[in-house]
Amino acid sequence: MRNNVWRAMALFMTASLVFGGCSGKQEEVVEESALRVNVKTAKKKTLVIAESYVGTTSAQEEVTVYPNASGEVMQVNVKMGDTVTEGQQLFKLDDESARLSLKSAQAAHASAAASANAQLGGQEALKEQQEQQQIDSYTRSAEAAERAALEAEHNLDRGERRIDEAVEDRDKAREDYDEAVDKYHKAKRFYDELRDLCEDDDIFAGVSSLTEAASKAGSIVANPETTITFTDPTTGATLTDTEEVDGLDTAEDIMDLVDDVSDEEDISVADVSASGVNALKSTMESLQTALVNQRRAVDNAKDNLVDYKRAEKNASDSQTNAQAAVDDAVANQSITDGQLLADTRRSLQASVANSAVGVEQAQYALDQYVGKAPINGVVESVDISTHDTVGPSTAAMVISNKDTMKIDFSVTEKVRDNLSVGQSVRVKKDGNKYKGTISEIGETLDANTGLFKVQAVVNGDERLLSGTTVTVKVDSYRDDSGIVIPYDAVYYSNGEPYVYVAEDGVAKKRDVTTGMFDEKHIVITSGLSTGESVITSWASDLRDGAEIEVVPKEGKAEAEKNEDSATKGSEAEKSGEGGSPAEAADETEDKQDKTDQAKESQEKDSASGDTDKKGDN
Repeated sequence: MRNNVWRAMALFMTASLVFGGCSGKQEEVVEESALRVNVKTAKKKTLVIAESYVGTTSAQEEVTVYPNASGEVMQVNVKMGDTVTEGQQLFKLDDESARLSLKSAQAAHASAAASANAQLGGQEALKEQQEQQQIDSYTRSAEAAERAALEAEHNLDRGERRIDEAVEDRDKAREDYDEAVDKYHKAKRFYDELRDLCEDDDIFAGVSSLTEAASKAGSIVANPETTITFTDPTTGATLTDTEEVDGLDTAEDIMDLVDDVSDEEDISVADVSASGVNALKSTMESLQTALVNQRRAVDNAKDNLVDYKRAEKNASDSQTNAQAAVDDAVANQSITDGQLLADTRRSLQASVANSAVGVEQAQYALDQYVGKAPINGVVESVDISTHDTVGPSTAAMVISNKDTMKIDFSVTEKVRDNLSVGQSVRVKKDGNKYKGTISEIGETLDANTGLFKVQAVVNGDERLLSGTTVTVKVDSYRDDSGIVIPYDAVYYSNGEPYVYVAEDGVAKKRDVTTGMFDEKHIVITSGLSTGESVITSWASDLRDGAEIEVVPKEGKAEAEKNEDSATKGSEAEKSGEGGSPAEAADETEDKQDKTDQAKESQEKDSASGDTDKKGDN
């Protein structure tokens, strides 16, 4: 129908030209006046393009704190965001067993010293002391066995609680997984139905979400018919007609599908999309992994309980045997005579020395139950809580020194070749700006991204958090080889760039070769000479050979007014076709938007038969 309208209009225009030509009326001759234009003197300059990249922050000095002992967490003394100093206490584990061991070691040392002093007073006293020493030794063994039995009983109780907790976590994980499976299958069923509808109708081709489809369908359903107007080539009368818009049946089916999805309580319209279905699938798989892990945790807890029961029995047996040894020693307080006093003295001295070492070892072991900050800095994360059971392989906390922050970002090979260590960068985060320098430039291409990694360092503060994204701006391209003129002074015809220069009151078209450009300037590598006057304003009458008048500086407002009256066709000739680096065009967002608008305008001009608004008139 639309093609018929265009044919009718074309016939009408042809008839008008024919009849108009036979009317015998003479056309009026319009005298053209000189076109007022602005000019810019072509000069050789250096053009530098700064580009922005997405960077990730991290502290230059960052340490993960691990416990030096195993046990239950009794205290956590800091929280995320706290500032700590080196040696400050961060957390404390249950050290009751270690304290008992220290007391035992201290008692043993005191006993060894007292025994040595007393025994050296005489052989008889020595004999008695040695007998008592043996009893004391057995007694300490019995006490240690009793503590071990209490610890084993405590572990057994804790193991039973762990099983109950693991079973509860497993049941919760199963419920979450079942819900995720149900949501995923619902969303996928609706999404498959949406794809079937869209594949059968070109109007909805390429639609990847129910939200997008509903937006299009809603507009079609709201306006199911369209009115067309055309001129009868025979009578010249204006006629109208209506026709059903394309895709109406599909649009109604899509709106029904939206209603069906809205009736579901556990999914939304946003879930019915390629990304939504994939997200639900990913959630389902994650929950499935979590369920498997929880099941494994239940099995591990059961295995641990068996070990705890075995340890509890062994500890109880050891306690019984140790007490029996004490009883035997008390009943048979006798030792073999005949030891020389000198030998006894050396033995006692060695015993005292050994007991002193035992005290030092016990004190060292006790100190390991306290976690301390290894550096000055800020607590980035706290991954333990009170009553957690931890060990030397448990990452408890992360502390970072934010005096200097690292910024990691990635660039193309061409940009990398233009960078240097020590080059300045500008970093921006939430309106806050930081100055820094490039510290490292990667030598190896990242196979996953096809980019090279670059690292910069900046002076940090409390606002610049680790693991966040920032904008990094760096001078990526530099060109000092050509003439730099305003970007808007370059036009394109069939993809070939040209400019107009002012020569003796006449506009001269000049084919040029372009180089690097930004939003305001462009490099001309050939076709222009320094000192030439490049026309920078645009008007519909500007063409090769047009008579022009260069506007003085105080008269530029009038030329700019003429330029503002330009149609969208002027933008078509700024389509971005040129010899600039591909990376600069791709990574400069404002320039790309301008290019997209120009291409859209050029396509509209081509459809109406006007392929070159400024053109080669």
